[in-house]
Amino acid sequence: MWKPMIDGDVVRERITEAIGPVSDWTAITEGENSQAYSAVADGRAVVVRVNLRREGFELDAWAAKVLPGQGIAVPEVLAVGAVGEAWFCASTRLPGTRLCDLDEAAVEVSAPAVAETLRRIGDTPLPGRQGFGGIDPATGDGRNPSWADAVAWGVPKAWPELSDPADRAFLETLSEETLAEVEALPDCDRLVHGDYSADNLIVAEDGAIGVIDWECAMIGDPLWDLAYQLFWSRAWPVMTPQARASATADFTPTELNRLRCYMTVAGLRSASFYLAGTRGPALDLMIDRLRAMPSTPESIADLLPATDPHSVPRSIDQ
Repeated sequence: MWKPMIDGDVVRERITEAIGPVSDWTAITEGENSQAYSAVADGRAVVVRVNLRREGFELDAWAAKVLPGQGIAVPEVLAVGAVGEAWFCASTRLPGTRLCDLDEAAVEVSAPAVAETLRRIGDTPLPGRQGFGGIDPATGDGRNPSWADAVAWGVPKAWPELSDPADRAFLETLSEETLAEVEALPDCDRLVHGDYSADNLIVAEDGAIGVIDWECAMIGDPLWDLAYQLFWSRAWPVMTPQARASATADFTPTELNRLRCYMTVAGLRSASFYLAGTRGPALDLMIDRLRAMPSTPESIADLLPATDPHSVPRSIDQ
């Protein structure tokens, strides 16, 4: 089980102990791994999340200290602590609407600001940091000795659980080829959000973009975040405008191949995740998108969705 199932009254009592009395306590849309509530505390709108892992909440607190000076809006973390067998995080609620909840026209209008915010994340200085990949919130250092090691994480070498022999052979060959390519990746020491998707972006009424959920933050190559957008734009149409807006630079052949590599890694990790959760349609979608990846992209257009994004059904629950 990935998500805790703690009674909401128990969570509210624990939050009251941590930050004081709360009102307007309401259950809200949850993620795959967390329970979530909205409330008001000391006159401020807050969000409370409950998860089986504490580290993601600590990374949110780390981001709240590092990023505001870069012109990037992130929630203020008010408290992190234990509740039952899980952990809670109480944070301020950014004003606005999640990008994935906006209509198509608003998503299009927001795309340039989403791209600019991503640029600011990649330009955030990380002086004195060591290591690569996932960030230790206590030190700000990366947990891996190289960027290649960080990228290789989560990519299975074998897929014995797959019952379809053709799919199994395809994924095992693709994993082997991709991991060999990953070994040659150069080290990069820029800030990476790691999950820069439409459900982690808040659009304010004035068009400003806020960024939430820093659990996957890394020290590495900012092209990872663009590749993540590109891959998911092939599976989730609301991601397409932000991917197109972020993909306007002139990319060298080497950069295009790194983007393709990162997209493949994102797809393999997702396929492994959905296979473990026995989520058949989502797994099938990942395999289909991986099969459609170009082997040698000649331009960024080769990595963007080939079809009208509005003609593709939203086939996966983000």
